[in-house]
Amino acid sequence: MAKINLQKYKNSESVVILPYVKDKVLMQLRDDKEGIIFPGQWGFFGGSIEDRELPEEAAKRELFEEIGIKPKNMPKFFTEKIPELENHLSHAFCCPLSVPVQDIKLLEGTDLGLFSIEEVRSGKLYSSKMKKEFPVMRIQHIMNTINALFKYIHQD
Repeated sequence: MAKINLQKYKNSESVVILPYVKDKVLMQLRDDKEGIIFPGQWGFFGGSIEDRELPEEAAKRELFEEIGIKPKNMPKFFTEKIPELENHLSHAFCCPLSVPVQDIKLLEGTDLGLFSIEEVRSGKLYSSKMKKEFPVMRIQHIMNTINALFKYIHQD
């Protein structure tokens, strides 16, 4: 696989969206194709913020483009610089998942699945579609964001 130029992430921003059900988060198995970052690994839904687009707008657009869902409310709960990506700034949004996973039409990526924090922490998740395990992205941002999500949704 070709080496990814991480310089393009320097001083850039993106959004990630974490739909959840109780204590599980919906994750995406990224396509295993050349030219994308973290190919064939589990991560969050999301993508780059386009010119003159607010993070909130990008989050709504990305979630609709990737799984066809338009939640009524999608609050931002976490923002973090990612050292492994040249301190790229990631804005994290969440929403309760209002449809059964089996009814979601995946429009981008290889597979999706609902996973507990313990499953994500294991570093490998099983793809029902591909019938095998794939690694979770090996960056601290994944666990930081999931920990922040569950802290946010369990606030009193």
